[in-house]
Amino acid sequence: MKSKIYILFLIMWGCSFKVDTNFDTSKETKLPNDIRWVTNSNEYKILCEQTYQNAWDNLSGVLKNANAQSCIIMDLDETVLDNSNYQVGLTEKNETYNPESWSLWVNLEEAKLVPGAKVFIDSVRTTQTRLVFLSNRMAKNELPTMNNMINLGIYEENDIFLLRIDKPDKKDVRRAEVIQGTGRIKDIGPMAVLAYFGDARHDFPDPDDYYMFGKNMFMFPNPMYGKW
Repeated sequence: MKSKIYILFLIMWGCSFKVDTNFDTSKETKLPNDIRWVTNSNEYKILCEQTYQNAWDNLSGVLKNANAQSCIIMDLDETVLDNSNYQVGLTEKNETYNPESWSLWVNLEEAKLVPGAKVFIDSVRTTQTRLVFLSNRMAKNELPTMNNMINLGIYEENDIFLLRIDKPDKKDVRRAEVIQGTGRIKDIGPMAVLAYFGDARHDFPDPDDYYMFGKNMFMFPNPMYGKW
């Protein structure tokens, strides 16, 4: 009986999770500044586009000479996919993040593009470099994630998706699989990671003499959520 009630709740919540992006002024003022900045400011758009452009300027020479065993590791949410409408929906419902509502949002396949993402990804497609999308989205939501990206025109069959299986399946575990050619990457073999993209510190390895922020590690602004 409890499971039936829970399923009914999820269905009702999902059906109601439609966000009107044409906010009137009175509605906008109710949004926290962090969400308003992402959804409305020119500064956010410029910063994201600037980061992607700087990345291409720094990496284009390396990428054009790379082979198919080379890759770029990219986070998805707030790096490639813009989920600000999920945050708007939570605010309007006076709710906070929870795994159930997040999964429902992912299955709606309505995330938008972070400014500059498509131009950069399209540019990478002109090289042999592969894209590895390494995200903390749950692996069970891989299909709706792909569908969302297909609708946005940024998916190719050659892409590699490493979504999270469970809590111990942290990003450093999956990064090691890419570099070593183990686990989910064993049929592909070791890959040379040419760059990392993300919106949180855990999206990146520790900087060293080769990997440096601004050179081949690129951070995107995300004031809406994180660990600070």
